[in-house]
Amino acid sequence: MRYVDVNVFVYWLGDDPIYGAQATAIIDRIEKGERATTSSLTLWLTHVILGNLAERYSEQEFLERIKALFFLRIEPLLFEDFEKASEYVERFDLDLEDALHLATAIRVGAKEIYSNDMDFDRTPLKRIGFSSS
Repeated sequence: MRYVDVNVFVYWLGDDPIYGAQATAIIDRIEKGERATTSSLTLWLTHVILGNLAERYSEQEFLERIKALFFLRIEPLLFEDFEKASEYVERFDLDLEDALHLATAIRVGAKEIYSNDMDFDRTPLKRIGFSSS
């Protein structure tokens, strides 16, 4: 199972001119049955980022598009994730947000992460990133 980071949703829903097509390809794989997971933290952060970036952002449309991803599991953020994250901040030199994603991904057994954030290269997760070409 793969964990999906915030930037994938922002690129997809924001139709990013550089990474939008690659993010859409990831979402298409999930729509076709690839099992993936993310955190409720991801939804919140995506909402905040898109609300600040997109002129005509609709939280209803955002929720409908996420809900339509049948094979995407949304994990709650648990207190134990915060405890682990505080350890991961130090061990992997991460900020708290990335450490929370890592803690959730490890808790649910994800081995890979879809992300453009190279900070995850310092973690046990295999990062599946984006190319700029």
